[in-house]
Amino acid sequence: QLRSNHWLLCALPQYCRSVSVSQICVCELYIASTSRTDVKVKWHPLSSEQSRGVVTHYRIEYSILDQPDSVFSVEVGGNETHFTLRGLQPSQTYLLRIAAGTAIGFGVPSEWVQHKTPPIDMIFAPTELKVRASVNTLNVTWQPSPNHTLVSGYKLSCREVEAEEAANGERTTQTHTIRLRKKARYHLLTGLGPDRQFEVRLWAFNKQTDGAAAVWKGKTEKPHAPPTTPGPPPPMPPSNIQATANSSTSIWLRWEKPRFNNVRIINYTVRCSPAGTTNASLVSYYTSSAQEILLGALKPFTRYELAVQSNGANVVGPFSGTVEESTLVDRPSTAPEELQLTMLDSSSVLVSWHPPLEPNGIIISYWILYSGNLSEPEHLWKNVSQDGSITSVEVQGLASGTRYFFKVGASTEVGPGPYSPIKEVHTLHQGYELDIHAVTGIIVGVCLGLICILLCMCFSFRNSKSRYDYSRVSALIQWL
Repeated sequence: QLRSNHWLLCALPQYCRSVSVSQICVCELYIASTSRTDVKVKWHPLSSEQSRGVVTHYRIEYSILDQPDSVFSVEVGGNETHFTLRGLQPSQTYLLRIAAGTAIGFGVPSEWVQHKTPPIDMIFAPTELKVRASVNTLNVTWQPSPNHTLVSGYKLSCREVEAEEAANGERTTQTHTIRLRKKARYHLLTGLGPDRQFEVRLWAFNKQTDGAAAVWKGKTEKPHAPPTTPGPPPPMPPSNIQATANSSTSIWLRWEKPRFNNVRIINYTVRCSPAGTTNASLVSYYTSSAQEILLGALKPFTRYELAVQSNGANVVGPFSGTVEESTLVDRPSTAPEELQLTMLDSSSVLVSWHPPLEPNGIIISYWILYSGNLSEPEHLWKNVSQDGSITSVEVQGLASGTRYFFKVGASTEVGPGPYSPIKEVHTLHQGYELDIHAVTGIIVGVCLGLICILLCMCFSFRNSKSRYDYSRVSALIQWL
């Protein structure tokens, strides 16, 4: 089991004080730090009996432990089961709770749960740890830690877990630790015993400290018995495979039985992966006893390759040819990044940004909100729209010597996503503004005046020289 993000499971009370609103909290709350400043909150939806109606939205409240009077809150839709709180302080203990709401109102919130964000120098565990077991080997693969820039390398340990240890947790066995390079993404552990329980731990490290570990526990395979008699032929792959996008995160896949059914089919295996991927860790497998399956938890606006395999009682067949289908467009999951504000003069600001990291579709427009009052409701902020292909805009008509607050959001054809963190800028005072056109006019006028003076001096010098020569010639003629 992979425990790379320190999930915190909290069993919360389940009771109601009134049947007119949803008075029961979410049954289980999961909290995990995905970075030093981001915390992901997950919960299980309520049943209709518990919610006393249709849950239309959830409210997440959080505050710093030693600042209980400063409580922040955010609301999400009733069909959501997770949300990421961003912009938190590193190495800080927070209190979090959640409440479900119907059209009538919110119910009793859950009890406060404490969660401490990681310190600035903490190294997160590697992600997507996968171990493929065979008779005598374990093939370990993984993806880098989220803050892999702090990583100098990886350490991999493997130890055998004996039956007595699994029962009482007292016995320990010898652990072998291997140091791996920073660029390593897999390692093959060999010389292991068959049908044995092992624990594999993988963590990143640098010169100062070791990071959090990702853990896997499992068994090596049993020795393969030599074949006695030829088994049945493998079943043919299914035919007429059709994929249809169901939502931004799900695809319906349907198929028919093989045209030439030579083996009794028990169930089917579906292979799903992003189109064109070469990373084996991104390939998922599903089992279905019916001739259809709804594939969920997919990424929005992503093209997937799908194939189906027929499985007999003791034999599996080859996969069918792949079909491709894309999930539907959704709102952006993340806000535009790297918002920059540049003063142009006392009344205009150049606003620039980068597109969202997860646009979930083609960005058709950006919305820039700005206001001189940070506490003003969002719908009263002034807004400027920009085409989705352009990532900057000049905002004019601002008051000089005034502080303004800006944020920007992106929209797909489905709707807008979250706004970026707020940034502020202080416009210049009118007296400090430099009129470029006036300065240019002055410089040009001075240059023209200097040129005129030089020309006049040249003409004057030339005329005086001509009169001097003429007088000398006249005197010479009179003398002769």
